[in-house]
Amino acid sequence: VEEPSALAHCRSSGRLHSHKIRAPHMAAVFLAAAVLPSVQRAARRASTARLLAFTSDMKPQHLNSPNNPRLKLAKRLHARRQREKTGLILLEGQRLIADALDAGLSADFVLVSDEQLRDGALDRLLARVPAEIAASTTAPLFRDVSDTTTPAGVLALFQKPILTLPPSPSLVLVCDSISDPGNLGTLLRASAAAGVDGCLLMAGCADPWGPKALRAGMGAQFRVPMMQVDSWAGAAASLVEWGCAIRAADAGGTSAHYDCDWRDASALVVGSEAHGISREVLADPRVHSCSIPMAGDLESLNAAVAGAIVLHEAQRQRMTGAVPR
Repeated sequence: VEEPSALAHCRSSGRLHSHKIRAPHMAAVFLAAAVLPSVQRAARRASTARLLAFTSDMKPQHLNSPNNPRLKLAKRLHARRQREKTGLILLEGQRLIADALDAGLSADFVLVSDEQLRDGALDRLLARVPAEIAASTTAPLFRDVSDTTTPAGVLALFQKPILTLPPSPSLVLVCDSISDPGNLGTLLRASAAAGVDGCLLMAGCADPWGPKALRAGMGAQFRVPMMQVDSWAGAAASLVEWGCAIRAADAGGTSAHYDCDWRDASALVVGSEAHGISREVLADPRVHSCSIPMAGDLESLNAAVAGAIVLHEAQRQRMTGAVPR
């Protein structure tokens, strides 16, 4: 009987000084000969993974021309028209990009400023995207592409996600001409925290996928389904179909927000700071206005603050089952 190759190797290397091998030792040698190939394959796979992964010693492809098509595309996405035309959105900063990846989105392109390449946290972020979609560029070129005054050093292009509203949402936010992107993003963030099922965006609202709204939303756009509606008539038709009681946050409201019963299907309409709730909304007999009691002689609150207060009262009632006064 021929010796196994592993045993022959041991004999030729001088590790076996006797031809007399006890049975347990022989079993161990045969086991090593059987296991060794799989161990070697695993080691090769691990080595390949390390080669593909980003490390502090490896750099993405470097882009050094302002005419590079990918840099020009990223800069064009500052405009709403280009975002709507391409279906792409621009995210800046490690946290927002990580939020998008955590939500299951896939990046199309990631750009890093040369100044950030030694950031360990950035290495971990880059390790989550395919190597071929990442690139670096000089600090001046990155500032030219970035939407912020003080760039975060990393940005990414994603396909705009499409989240579908549930068939029968029980808590809905209606944004009535919220034209300030910061306020809109903050309202979406408050909605995500309050468990809102969906948001209706009426005409005149800022683009929720614009850079400022995305920064204010802190990832809420990846969690709260949104639907554009052309008019109040369209929004009201959906709310009635869902069986929602409709309330508008208005300084002249007849009831305090905490006196309203938010436990059943409900919708909250929040208007812009400049114009408040639209006339057509207030004129609709299906809409009941509510206000937030305030001390002193303040006339109103910031639209996003007011919306957040009312939404979290709704959440409190729903979580505790508390009956309004």
